[in-house]
Amino acid sequence: MGHDQAGVTRSVNSIQNELQYLASQGVLAPPQMQSIQAQLPRQDGQPAQYIDARYVNGNQQFNPALIAQQAQDPSNPAHPQNPKVR
Repeated sequence: MGHDQAGVTRSVNSIQNELQYLASQGVLAPPQMQSIQAQLPRQDGQPAQYIDARYVNGNQQFNPALIAQQAQDPSNPAHPQNPKVR
């Protein structure tokens, strides 16, 4: 099944604009922005070729529930009280 090319282009452009705004406000560091942009689909609707190095071998799976659970532990770096490294 095909995709709506105009819709894909519009959505990717909207995401790019929002990323630019966040970067201009200083809440998105340049390396973060580059990483996010590398993961976006191309303007022609083709998936990005980017694969996070943590998932290249296929053994690790992203598990949002596990991350949320780990973030409840004050000793975990994801816990909201721990300082964020910039």
